[in-house]
Amino acid sequence: MINELLIDEIKVAQKYTNFVILMPTLPESYILKNITLKKETNKQRSSIRFEIHSKGKALRIKQFFYDWAIPIITADTNLIQQGKSFEIGGVVGFIGIDYKGNQAACFCRWFTNIELSVILGTFDEKEILMVLESLKAVDNDSIRIKGEQSFTTCSYTARYNKSKWDTDDEVSRVAWYEANKKIQIEESLGIEIPKNHKEFYLDSIGFKEYKYSSEYHFLYRSQEDFTNGFWLWIAPRELSDPLPQVTGHKIGTRQSWNIKKISGSILHIPVNEITLCRQNTKYKSWMVHWEKDNYIYHFYSRASIKNNIREFQLFFSKLYSK
Repeated sequence: MINELLIDEIKVAQKYTNFVILMPTLPESYILKNITLKKETNKQRSSIRFEIHSKGKALRIKQFFYDWAIPIITADTNLIQQGKSFEIGGVVGFIGIDYKGNQAACFCRWFTNIELSVILGTFDEKEILMVLESLKAVDNDSIRIKGEQSFTTCSYTARYNKSKWDTDDEVSRVAWYEANKKIQIEESLGIEIPKNHKEFYLDSIGFKEYKYSSEYHFLYRSQEDFTNGFWLWIAPRELSDPLPQVTGHKIGTRQSWNIKKISGSILHIPVNEITLCRQNTKYKSWMVHWEKDNYIYHFYSRASIKNNIREFQLFFSKLYSK
């Protein structure tokens, strides 16, 4: 499907992005068209787009590093409502409808966010998943150089401290550090951040000190696939997203959640109450929220085939081991 000359050209394009470029390996009836590259500069993020045409129908794929909002965790960036979860090679994606009303899917490998949108005709679910499964790194060296490097090393937001929408946000307003960077955690916070948890390791730390308080981000990634992960955000009440106020089943439209209040002791968190959110999909993401000593804590896990909130009990118990 892709001739050698084109492969060489895309390998050259790889140096202008901060993510691993993935290209399809499909039967001859599928034709690759309209490849466009946006190079990274100090004023713009990089991305690559291309179309796949077959028998009177076509879809478009966009790839980029999604490093604003919740880093690496959001698994359905282009869908307008809760999609159906699927799994390819141990990584979860979602299929549904995008903001233009098209059939769509979202998937990820390493830091490469993959947004698929059908632009002509109709593809069945099996065919869409076949296209996504066919995506392979065009240059295997890029997996080590970019795919397995830290958020701090590769992220445009981390390196330039620029928000996506030119407004203050929790990711761009802090400085990002490698996990081995020694940062003083305030004694008053009373926590000790684990360096690893089962298959997950501490990848990057976001930190900013204010006059009367500090803000922290701790990003963990899977050492098995470098794609799955979770994020702990600790911020003063005035800078944090508020705690969820509504409980019940199927809360939300963009994503659908079962939300309930439970005793903090269930997850070894020393507070009276935490808010536990479970995504309404086959393969689930989890969110845990609580407040302690004027700080609000947000724990987000990427949707995964393994996710069970009980598996994170040990992490929470280590968090308050001081």
